[in-house]
Amino acid sequence: MKRTRILWLLCLGLLLAGLSACGPKDTEDANPPAQAEQNEPAGEQTPSGETPATPEPPSSDPVPEDPNAITFFDCGTLDLPNGAEPTGRENFEEFLNVTGVGKSAAIQITQYTVEGDPIVSALSYDGTAYTLKVDNTADAFAGDGAGVTESTWARLAITEKTGEDGTLYQAFRLTNLDEGAVTGETPDGDDVYTLFQEPLVD
Repeated sequence: MKRTRILWLLCLGLLLAGLSACGPKDTEDANPPAQAEQNEPAGEQTPSGETPATPEPPSSDPVPEDPNAITFFDCGTLDLPNGAEPTGRENFEEFLNVTGVGKSAAIQITQYTVEGDPIVSALSYDGTAYTLKVDNTADAFAGDGAGVTESTWARLAITEKTGEDGTLYQAFRLTNLDEGAVTGETPDGDDVYTLFQEPLVD
């Protein structure tokens, strides 16, 4: 009876020892550390995993000039010979258009005396006022009045008037009078100067 009890206790001890030997190992041993991920390249990754191309440097080509950025226009010349068609009339139209939007411009206007001597006028606009320089030194009959004169004007007015022969003329006149104050009947004087006039044709 004692022998059976001893055997039974011995078996029980071996059984407990065996169970202890098969127990779970420490968690660290059971789960080895995950393998370290390889370092990614320094560049940013796109969603597809491709590295984006390096942006191109800005172009060094010159920027095209903007016509609206031009601040001064040289409109050339207008030649008004006696009894003949004017030359450069389109240049004067350009002068009117440019100055009409407040841009600075200049034009040279040449007229002739009855004898054919040239009188040269340099007309310019600085965005605020008109400046007129008249050179009549080539006029053989200018006498003591020969020389270069300069005057400043507030605006350029375009009027119509009827000549003594009934011809309707368009006159281009510099003035210091208020806008709309100059008519075809307003005489030249300290506040009005007629640059030139031309017949209006239908």
